[in-house]
Amino acid sequence: MELKYKLLEHPFYQAWMNGEISTEQLSKYSHSYLDFIERMPVYWQKVLDCLGVKEETGSEIVKEETEHIALWKRWSSQLESVSSFPAMTNVLGEFEKMNPSELLGALHAFEIQQPAVAKTKKEGLINYYGFTLETTIYFDEHMNEQKHILYGEKIAEIFADKKDFQNGFERGSELVYKSLDLFMN
Repeated sequence: MELKYKLLEHPFYQAWMNGEISTEQLSKYSHSYLDFIERMPVYWQKVLDCLGVKEETGSEIVKEETEHIALWKRWSSQLESVSSFPAMTNVLGEFEKMNPSELLGALHAFEIQQPAVAKTKKEGLINYYGFTLETTIYFDEHMNEQKHILYGEKIAEIFADKKDFQNGFERGSELVYKSLDLFMN
């Protein structure tokens, strides 16, 4: 499947790669995206439960996604506090409305981009914002998303409605891409 909306092509990530966003923008992003990161294990669990997938690998992925929350908070804690930040209401609301096959497609569209996105974000944080290898472990975890990607493909092939999976893939990639518009100011 071809991505129409590629996260690394979004102006926010382009600016991040070049050290052109402010630390306030980073703070707002990290606070806002925490809601999305916290929903990832919930979304994976919903897909597995609703599609009737009972494999151990699925449980491992839910566990890993849960562990990622603390890692996200770890790097975020290095940023300044902000009194307000945009809510991810649209993305979360749209993901919540998706049926399991659509949601799996949306998750897959996000997961397949994670290795490159994580590498880029980590490099930007270290090169321009004073982060260290120790504070960017979250991104190391996401540079190694192959298990999540392959598992998503496997359960999509076996359990998901193909048309709904494709629709979710397209809609999910668009939603996450456009959510980055929230941080351009």
